[in-house]
Amino acid sequence: MSDDIVLKTIEGWQWFAYVPPEARQWLAERASVREIAKGKMIFSPGDAVEAVFGVISGSFRIYLINHRGDEITMEEVVAGGWFSHYAPQPQPRHLLHCVCQHAGRVVVAPHLVLVEFAERWPQYYKGLYDEFTARAIAVFARLELLSLHNTNVRFAVYLLRMARVRGRAEADGSVRIDHDESQSEIGSRIGATRQRVNGVIASWTRRGIIEVSKDCILVRDVATLRSEACKTGFDLDGYLSAWHYGWQGNALQNVSR
Repeated sequence: MSDDIVLKTIEGWQWFAYVPPEARQWLAERASVREIAKGKMIFSPGDAVEAVFGVISGSFRIYLINHRGDEITMEEVVAGGWFSHYAPQPQPRHLLHCVCQHAGRVVVAPHLVLVEFAERWPQYYKGLYDEFTARAIAVFARLELLSLHNTNVRFAVYLLRMARVRGRAEADGSVRIDHDESQSEIGSRIGATRQRVNGVIASWTRRGIIEVSKDCILVRDVATLRSEACKTGFDLDGYLSAWHYGWQGNALQNVSR
């Protein structure tokens, strides 16, 4: 069963789209599966790159820390996704932080194995390039979002992205987003103060758009939240489609359309 899930995780990711089946099998035979607890740091800036990881379950947050000490989330990797990216060099090192947000299992592919893999099947680099260019759309859109759009728009986009990453559709059409982030952490992700986040939550709660409890945010009115996200002309659907959302695919279609 372990061998099957390793191969499935390799086959499902864009990095390995252009190599032949025997190449994926070769890599699967040299990878392993690891359990990772919530809160465990996977790597920090300057750490040597020893492996890359394919997520079977759980979620992993990749972030940087700015000059004020704020954590800025760059990516959240969920089931089906692989991380991390690094520049090829004799002794590659990580540039960002990575922490396990929700306990899970990962495929571990040693760095030296991937070096040999790329030498045997250089088509691997085409998959890397395709995934990198797709990711660039999300990166530039995120820069636009944080620099040109107001807090309400940024918060609405954040919630809709989290709905795609973590959300579970409820029978009444609402979407449940399990979370354990404080309002301060949410603020750091969207470039706003805790007080401003609290004010938006209070306003949207009164309007029946969302409902917040200790461990989840319930999006009760997805259509109105989408309207909030698009009020200043942000390309919401283009942004959402540029992110990886794991094997759940487009289960939450009302979020992205």
